[in-house]
Amino acid sequence: MSTLVDAVSGSEIDRHLRAIAAVVRLSGTPEEAAAFDYIESQLRSFGYDVARHESDALIGYPRRASLDVLDQEPSRIAANGYSLSPATDPDGVVADLVFVGSGLDTDDRGNDARGKIVLSDGLAMPAKGVAAERAGAVGQIHINDEHVHEMCLSPVWGTPVPGTAGLLPTVPAVGVTRADGDRLKQALARGPVRVRLTTEPFRAWVKIPTLTGDLPGTAEDTFVLFSGHVDSWHLGAMDNGTANATQLEVARLLAERRSSLRRGVRLAFWSGHSHGRYAGSAWYADAFWHDLHERCVCHVNVDSVGAVGASVLEEAATMAETYGFGQEVLTEAAGVDLDYKRISRSSDQSFWGHGVPSLFASLSEQPRDDSATGAALAQLLGAGTRGGGLGWWWHTREDTLDKIDQANLVRDAGVYAETLWQLCTRERLPFDYAAVAEEIADALRRYGDLATGTFDLSGAEALARRLADEVRALALERHDPTPGNALLMELGRLLIPVNYTRSGPFEQDLALGVEPLPGLSGAARLAALGPGSDEARYLGTALARERNRVEHALRSALRRVDRFRQETPAGA
Repeated sequence: MSTLVDAVSGSEIDRHLRAIAAVVRLSGTPEEAAAFDYIESQLRSFGYDVARHESDALIGYPRRASLDVLDQEPSRIAANGYSLSPATDPDGVVADLVFVGSGLDTDDRGNDARGKIVLSDGLAMPAKGVAAERAGAVGQIHINDEHVHEMCLSPVWGTPVPGTAGLLPTVPAVGVTRADGDRLKQALARGPVRVRLTTEPFRAWVKIPTLTGDLPGTAEDTFVLFSGHVDSWHLGAMDNGTANATQLEVARLLAERRSSLRRGVRLAFWSGHSHGRYAGSAWYADAFWHDLHERCVCHVNVDSVGAVGASVLEEAATMAETYGFGQEVLTEAAGVDLDYKRISRSSDQSFWGHGVPSLFASLSEQPRDDSATGAALAQLLGAGTRGGGLGWWWHTREDTLDKIDQANLVRDAGVYAETLWQLCTRERLPFDYAAVAEEIADALRRYGDLATGTFDLSGAEALARRLADEVRALALERHDPTPGNALLMELGRLLIPVNYTRSGPFEQDLALGVEPLPGLSGAARLAALGPGSDEARYLGTALARERNRVEHALRSALRRVDRFRQETPAGA
């Protein structure tokens, strides 16, 4: 493997980081526009074909919030609002407090939250907000750690549509520190507590930018998408200044070697990530759907790299099809043996419906620790056994330049440089769709077992196992790479939408957790419903349709493999 790792310039990355992280970059503001101006000027100086777009986005961020205890010992508690959380009227919301553990969806106390303000442990997550609204709560208080972390409460990915607009948050919410949360819980232990919650956020339609820079390939009319968001909470040196600086350094290195690029590279810089729930990348996914579907071979995302103490790279996120390639790159570039951690519904992963394979986002994490802070941040990232999140300063005003370790940043940038170089120059695309078929088959077996005889997935599982066997039997390395690459792209277009989305190619799922074959995950609930009940019949019908969707994708993939076998003999 040839390498660009040693070519990465720490001084160039530092120059870009200091220019970008000099201002707070709220989505759609002049300060953010200035950061986009800088990035655009750098891309043009490298010789990229630059395009700058503008789109409407529903943007929100906190401005003022307060929390007052009205009885026992009246006091005011410092509180912070959340992105896209609604405003109260000037007098606020007054109600009794109820503690619900880590959230209403996991609370086993039998609490009645109707007309109350719910107090819960942990970061403000969309699923917690949805549960509070469904339970009839009138307010939410989320107990963070020593710092209150900025969050977006909306579960709606990108701009809402008629079917999802009703899911925008309607219950006001604030965050408090652990110390203040503990005082509230202690007060509840002594008796009823009545509080007043007041929020005054910014929430409006705003024009936001999207910036792209292209270098064409010399042999293929395809491209690798390399993306990161520019908008920030506070100065956002780590999140996401280091990522943007990494993008620009990789852009420079590739531009200097443009004659060697077999396929092109497209750098994309998003707004609306933090304040609009991935509004920029979701808009781009709609506006350039056909270009992405037909020409994009892979999406590489970069977010919050190079931090002080960020020594865990073994759990960088991938898909089953990109895992082997990611493992190879990390071993060569950083001496790391990569574990498989399935990529999560975050980090501007707006292109699953297009069937575009993806890898990476927050490449390096802090080591896992057993503190409440570490546990909360690890939970947010879906960390494995080693990673402990992105640092206590993540999404706080403490995300400043002193949290960056240049050696770690150069290391991470080297991994990205090598990843993009390999994806742009390899003759053969390094994706494994036999592994995808196995992941699908394993998920079908698991859902079938959980359904305990109420729903049959054995036929679909057999198709997936057969597909895995037939893809392996092709031995693509013995075939002409051009039709082989076309086959891999087609398999991705068929399998990724069913493996990663509920709603298919042209919609965006909610910003909630995603398991393999998410449309079939309800099979686990079917066995618990009363046989012959309305609910069981409704769910059974939905599952039958989803089984058809999965089987259709598998059958189509098998036909495409068979056609390839007939049309492209080994050694041709």
